[in-house]
Amino acid sequence: MKITVFAQIKAHSGQSDALFNILKQLVSDTHTEAGCVEYTLHRSLDNANHFWMYEVWQSQAALDAHMASHHFNAFVVASEALVEKVEIHKSYAC
Repeated sequence: MKITVFAQIKAHSGQSDALFNILKQLVSDTHTEAGCVEYTLHRSLDNANHFWMYEVWQSQAALDAHMASHHFNAFVVASEALVEKVEIHKSYAC
């Protein structure tokens, strides 16, 4: 079963460009993962501090491998001081 993830990410004020650059690298690195079907970064037109990540994974195991990957964990460490809030929603197609 494919898993869809919708992550809402809010940057601290003044940190949106730095976060944007780190997110772009995460997207590039993640596209190389075998279980990644789609991994798309969106940035709000109304508020530059708001980002969304739309992800589709072949399976929960593929998502778990992503969360354990070196590049994802490097992103978490590098973005920690830049991110104000993250909300993650997971679903599957019915």
